[in-house]
Amino acid sequence: MSVNLRMYTRMVFGFEHVIRQVGDRWHTPTPCGEWDVRQVTGHTIAVISNVAARAGVGGLLDQFGDVAATAGDDPLGSFRAARDRYLLATDRPGALAVVVPSRLGRMTLDRYLAVMCCDTLVHTWDIATALALPIDFERDALAFVRAEYAIRPVETMRGPDLYGAEIAVDTDDTLTAILAFTGRGSGS
Repeated sequence: MSVNLRMYTRMVFGFEHVIRQVGDRWHTPTPCGEWDVRQVTGHTIAVISNVAARAGVGGLLDQFGDVAATAGDDPLGSFRAARDRYLLATDRPGALAVVVPSRLGRMTLDRYLAVMCCDTLVHTWDIATALALPIDFERDALAFVRAEYAIRPVETMRGPDLYGAEIAVDTDDTLTAILAFTGRGSGS
């Protein structure tokens, strides 16, 4: 099994663990710009759906639009449907070797999964923080995301509908460094 596939799958199930605890708090504001919990969930559903679509299972590529509508009336159910399409899409011979389009250029689906780990981890933190839920990311997951950010061209991550300006921090704490890189403070 691919390291990237294993890591992204862990991120997807970690996100699900957090949104299972939302209850009726879908409209709670998050540290992610103007989005509430439902919108962050809708965005993450769209990302996971795009992974599945790139691997050839359902959906349209890059159809983000109204992320609240993507979450639908049952955001957890919508998430689980996207998760299942992702699992089906990646559990096929040769799926990870398929070359897919992305904002960063063409790459294998395996490589694309590494890129998407960043988005899912940060949005898991956004929702957990918004709802004051305890979250303890595993060290290897944090190291993986930090290393991924280090190799990506910064111009592909900053701008409208992307990350804000990096916050300067003086720490060796990996999660704090990741959050600062994405324009979020660990206390946000």
